[in-house]
Amino acid sequence: MRKAVLVGLVVLIAIGLFVGLHPLSPTRTADDYEHKATDTAQSVLSSVETARLVAQVGTRGNAFGPYVSVILSESDVAVGKAQGVFESIQPPDASSDAMRDRLGRLMNRASDGIAQLRISARRGELDRLERESRPLRRVAAQLNAFIEHPMKPIR
Repeated sequence: MRKAVLVGLVVLIAIGLFVGLHPLSPTRTADDYEHKATDTAQSVLSSVETARLVAQVGTRGNAFGPYVSVILSESDVAVGKAQGVFESIQPPDASSDAMRDRLGRLMNRASDGIAQLRISARRGELDRLERESRPLRRVAAQLNAFIEHPMKPIR
């Protein structure tokens, strides 16, 4: 069981890093920008879900503290990279500006939540991780909603 969880974590991280580090090219149309936004949201969602899973594993004692800390740190870095790359893209119109703002707020929430988990893990407070990861459940749901309908406002 423990080995299966660790293999699953490694696969999730690999996918997240691949998607998160995928280079984005300039956009000229709103449709192109929307595709880049959803790709970025998928990358951030992968990091959020990885962090949620490793928080659960860490709290339940199924992984060593240093391992949990490294995974959370990598998830935090992946969100930051995805956010940095996306924010460097010029939105082509006003509707794209609104989409950029919505996704930006979600990425900030994801980053803040994962950073809190990383800090707790580095302090050796693994027993708190699962509880502290609860706000990321809502962030994940909002990212999924954004991916499905990027033009729709987030609740």
